[in-house]
Amino acid sequence: MSKRVIRRIKIAHVTGWMHVGGKENGMVNLVNAMPAEIFENHVYVFRAGGILIQRVDRQKVHVEELGDKLGGDWSIYVKLAKLFRRYRIDILHTRSWGTLLEGMLAAKIAGVPAIVHGEHGLIKAESKSHVLIQRYLWRWADQVMCVSDVLRHTLEEKLGYPAARIHVIRNGVELDKFEIKTDPAEFRRELGLAPETPVFGSIGRLVPVKNYACLIRAARVVIDKIPNAALIFVGDGPLQPELAQLAGELGITKNVHFLNWRKDVPRIMRSLDTFVLSSWSEGMSNSILEAMCSRKPVVATAVGGNPELVVEGKTGLLVPSNDHQKMGQAILELLLNHKHRIAMGE
Repeated sequence: MSKRVIRRIKIAHVTGWMHVGGKENGMVNLVNAMPAEIFENHVYVFRAGGILIQRVDRQKVHVEELGDKLGGDWSIYVKLAKLFRRYRIDILHTRSWGTLLEGMLAAKIAGVPAIVHGEHGLIKAESKSHVLIQRYLWRWADQVMCVSDVLRHTLEEKLGYPAARIHVIRNGVELDKFEIKTDPAEFRRELGLAPETPVFGSIGRLVPVKNYACLIRAARVVIDKIPNAALIFVGDGPLQPELAQLAGELGITKNVHFLNWRKDVPRIMRSLDTFVLSSWSEGMSNSILEAMCSRKPVVATAVGGNPELVVEGKTGLLVPSNDHQKMGQAILELLLNHKHRIAMGE
């Protein structure tokens, strides 16, 4: 008797770019881990470039960069629709606002049977036009996944999406990557710092939503009390020159270190005394999860999904958004109290 041939499920994942970010990293982890004998994954990237594309397992995953122009490229709809038809895509998975319109319209043109949308962070619900567009398009989504309860409530209340079709799937972290032995003193020496230097920092792209200007101003508050304290940023992005200039204006250039992207993030995370997240908005922060896996206390803004992760006074401290004074005081509270800091991390 001949064996039955099972047709693989063909999934198209659409993303704006492949720069390092939580959403993009999660997508790469997902497609690389899915069994190739069951799923045929296709990744379509609007804008070329981004180092994460190098992490995609090309033996299992088909990748195409579409060359979308900044500001929108109407030909992207035609390109996507043709690709969906050529490969007979079964499921489209869009992620956040940046791929919602193009992906869903192309899927409808191509007759893709099922559409899944993932919401990972800030939902553009601040203007009437965005609300109207999303309310209309999300009628086409068979299921919507979001990473936190606060995002689910936003989908329901601001955008009117049916609660029955919304599923909260929180981000996860590969624990083994962060269960490593490190020498914090060695990391400090690499930065030209003394082994006992108090170090706090953040990991993420240097983009507006992270509000790193607030963190640099908070660093000025910290350094007034602990002159040798060091702030590190791991990540790149368009705001680095502006942030470096702000550090100079505040007189703390020698205390602030921009490390760009590093492959040894787990090692760096375990070398921090305190992890800080200053974002204006967050869905479900991968960096907070990674800090907790590294047994580090967290200072974070009380926005988005952060309060779902940080237990106030037990695993970290929550501060109001864009309040550099309270953020600085929270960082000081942890840096100056070793036992309290260690207890929170554990």
